[in-house]
Amino acid sequence: MTLETELADLNIKAESSNDGSEDAKKDGSEEGKGEKPDEKDEVCAPEEHHDKFNPHAYLNAFYKSATEDTAMQVVLFFLPGILYRVPTKITTFLDLGAGPTVYFPIAIRDRATRIFSSDYAPANRAALIEWAEKRSTFDWGEVCKWIASIEASNQTADQMQQAARDKLEAVLEVDVHHKPVVKNIQWTKNAQVKVPEKFQVVSSVFCLEYSCETYDGYIEAVSSACSLVEDGGYLIQGGVLDATSYNFDGKQFRSHRLRKQHIIEALRVNGFGHVEKTDDFKYIEAEEIFLLCSKKIVLND
Repeated sequence: MTLETELADLNIKAESSNDGSEDAKKDGSEEGKGEKPDEKDEVCAPEEHHDKFNPHAYLNAFYKSATEDTAMQVVLFFLPGILYRVPTKITTFLDLGAGPTVYFPIAIRDRATRIFSSDYAPANRAALIEWAEKRSTFDWGEVCKWIASIEASNQTADQMQQAARDKLEAVLEVDVHHKPVVKNIQWTKNAQVKVPEKFQVVSSVFCLEYSCETYDGYIEAVSSACSLVEDGGYLIQGGVLDATSYNFDGKQFRSHRLRKQHIIEALRVNGFGHVEKTDDFKYIEAEEIFLLCSKKIVLND
């Protein structure tokens, strides 16, 4: 099956490049991924993710199957292709602001030697630890099947998850609006684990624009993510364009209304690839969901 056929089956149109204009919005909606807002929804500021985020409700709303949510369809469909932009062997990988999700460690399992995950909310870090210790009650089987089908892998869901678990070394407490970004090491695989200060590849999906409500806050969040990438390393970023909130579990979490030009500018000021059709930058957009891979540019003296 060709890429075009698979996209047609998903009713997804992808663009590897567009002008990022504000006219790109199609239906006038300002909501991001998730349920449609209800007047009774509790409106929450981004910092309230810390205490009011329900990981179990979130997983059931967005990850129960790979086709639960358009945003996840887009990300999971294009993620294997984005990963081909990074080295085939990755020494250190950090999933920054993973929430309670583990699809990135699963997708990177055959490339990364050392995997680290992280989040801002205590409940999400607890969910990550439950998965690492095989105590999680959430079934990642459908998402694994989706990833395996795109990879053309013969591995079972259990095999894919175990391969990722074997390489997961730590779960970290992080805050992209705090210095240092890594505040604490909450869980390690064993006492010998040493968490690096910088990582060869850092991913952050559905995180940075949801951590704030302003352009300046977004620039700060991206700068924090970029600060964790080693020279010559890569940032993988994904999110929702032109949304001011997302909804689930009776809550509406406010966010920064992200434009493509914000993404490009944030990468530029942090010394990352941002020019399309170059080896340092790859940008994919479909259904107002974007996914990118950007290389940290090392300037010669």
